[in-house]
Amino acid sequence: MNRSIPVIAAATTFVLAACGAASAAKSSTSPSPAAGNALRNGASGQLVQVNGQTLILTGPNGDIVVTYTTATTFTKTSTATLADITRGTCITANGQKDTAGALTATNVRIAPMAATGCARPFVPSPNPAASPRPSASPRPAATPRPNGAVVSGEVTAVSGTSVTVLTDTKVSQTIKVASAATIIKSATVTASDLQNGLCIRANGSRNSAGDVQATAITITPAGPSGTCTTGFGGGGRGPGAGGAPPGSGTGG
Repeated sequence: MNRSIPVIAAATTFVLAACGAASAAKSSTSPSPAAGNALRNGASGQLVQVNGQTLILTGPNGDIVVTYTTATTFTKTSTATLADITRGTCITANGQKDTAGALTATNVRIAPMAATGCARPFVPSPNPAASPRPSASPRPAATPRPNGAVVSGEVTAVSGTSVTVLTDTKVSQTIKVASAATIIKSATVTASDLQNGLCIRANGSRNSAGDVQATAITITPAGPSGTCTTGFGGGGRGPGAGGAPPGSGTGG
């Protein structure tokens, strides 16, 4: 009788047990996806409940709690018209340039002038130190929009659909606002403008429970169907909390 078979079987059992223990240890120390998401800053969603300075937002991943303080700033965006573009306001317009270099804007955002003037639009810059992952396959280069352009700055004159803008480089440029242009305006408001059903975007840090302490809150109206479009940092408390309406999403 071959006595080596029991020895081999015992050794195999020991190795498998050791691997299982190592796997269990690794599993217990590795962060879960939910824990990683809880570290993301900010949240957005549809407002379904206001309790003092605590808000309940609902999004595609469930509900999330947002709290604010007297130091939190509130901004409200809404649909505007050409008449809202007035001298002294700030404007960011994008659209297409014609052969002469004149811009016809199809999307316009206006805001009141701040104490420091008009803010420059955020344009992300490439990180030269970043290197692609070894396993990543190269993506084809993005095709730029032909004649696409953005003009941003202070409105100095308005005549019909023609708007003259003093850019941050102190260059005066006249643009034309298309008749079908989408025009959005933003204004500084207070917490009294918070209403259920509006879309909320809260900037701030999350605690260990995933709740957001907001330093800035942006309020936008819901879409035509009464819901909010998908944004960043959706909720994570499970559907149904806070009496969320069906089909709601995140704002921004």
